[in-house]
Amino acid sequence: MNTSEIMVAHMAPSRSTTPDELARLIDVHLGELREESPNWILAPSPVAGRGVFATRDIAAGELIFREHALVMGPTARKGSQLNTCVCCHRLLTTRQFLCPHRCTLPVCGDCADSTAHRNECEHFRRWLPKDPAEEKEKEKEIDQDIKEKSLKELEPPMDAVNPLSLRILTAVRVFHLSKEQRALVDAMQANAERGYRQEIIKAAQCFRNFPTTDKAFMDQLFRIVGVLNTNAFEAPCRVDKHETLLRGLFPLTAIMNHECTPNASHYFENGRMAVVRAARDIPNGMEITTTYTKILWSNLTRGIFLKMTKYFVCNCDRCNDNSENGTYLSALFCREQGCKGLVIPVQTKTLQPDWRCLSCENVFPHSKMARYQDFALNTINNRINTSSVSDMIHFINELCPRFCPPSNYVLIEAKLNVIWRMTRLGAEEYTPEELAHKDRYREEILAILHKLGAGECTLKKLITEEIQ
Repeated sequence: MNTSEIMVAHMAPSRSTTPDELARLIDVHLGELREESPNWILAPSPVAGRGVFATRDIAAGELIFREHALVMGPTARKGSQLNTCVCCHRLLTTRQFLCPHRCTLPVCGDCADSTAHRNECEHFRRWLPKDPAEEKEKEKEIDQDIKEKSLKELEPPMDAVNPLSLRILTAVRVFHLSKEQRALVDAMQANAERGYRQEIIKAAQCFRNFPTTDKAFMDQLFRIVGVLNTNAFEAPCRVDKHETLLRGLFPLTAIMNHECTPNASHYFENGRMAVVRAARDIPNGMEITTTYTKILWSNLTRGIFLKMTKYFVCNCDRCNDNSENGTYLSALFCREQGCKGLVIPVQTKTLQPDWRCLSCENVFPHSKMARYQDFALNTINNRINTSSVSDMIHFINELCPRFCPPSNYVLIEAKLNVIWRMTRLGAEEYTPEELAHKDRYREEILAILHKLGAGECTLKKLITEEIQ
């Protein structure tokens, strides 16, 4: 076998896990959350190996299942607040928030000596973590006058967290699961992505005694990281007034196969529990699907995401319709002088399609339209990141129509951003005119979801505030 074949074989689910054994492990994992007569069953899927299927007719909105995370941890993504307790997810002070036992993980006083933290704390300490603050000092020369030094000495030292070591924490927690929980992790699919090994190597550099020469351990860790990167979900968790994103492995939810407009939808209760409900009526025997992408992304955007992160090309009905049920989420303005028509991709089975104007019928190369889409994306995202709600409303209503059709998914994302921000702060913070714009945006997005046939999807429930 060549190297690629060895990687693929290593990342495949454990061969000792039969379909019956997988079903048993899932039942054990669900515990008291498992219904006495569930309306679903695990079975071979024509889409991808195995899937979840209805055992009876399921009505739109009906609960299919709920499950706790098998393992969870911080995302440690760029821009996140790293001074968040890794156990209770409470926001910590900006100084002296690392574990007093010197595992270098951010942890609150209540959790530092808890059973939840003990094993991972001992694990990290065995690897002899480097002090992030000391490492930073080595990388730069400090040039301060005597007065600045004396002032610094009066302050508590500033703690630092290395996001690379923090991200590996979730994988470390897998080593401390029970035997049956570990068996369930082994039964999960993992993509053979070489970048995952780089993720481990970079994390190893945060420790003085990381077992990089232990091939059996490194292979096992590589597969665990692969399972997490392939199957884990990011879910918001709010403690007090602090919200953070957690990365959790929800095995049954992860086994569900993808469809771009699925018949089921999932959401998370405070980051710790996944809830799956039928978005549409699901007849007995039909596969129950979810989506691995944002439901309002365009065909091309979803296709690139799935190819780059999930390593497959979707062939659902929506992906084969270049109008996306008449929503035109991909549409851009025609670049021909004097034409104001909409341009959409011609082909549906390529990531670099030609584009055709629906009015003048001129055809444009993908390279040209991709630059135009990137311009719209960057312009709108820059505004989202820097503008107030009132400025965003003005930008969406007055400036965006000059370069971006109202149906384009990037503009839809901007409208969603306004809805989220206004919902979070409450109606009393905004003028009647601003609230009216929010209501209009919501109705426009609901109309698009209806055209897509999204049913009672999570996004609909969020923007109508049925769920938080």
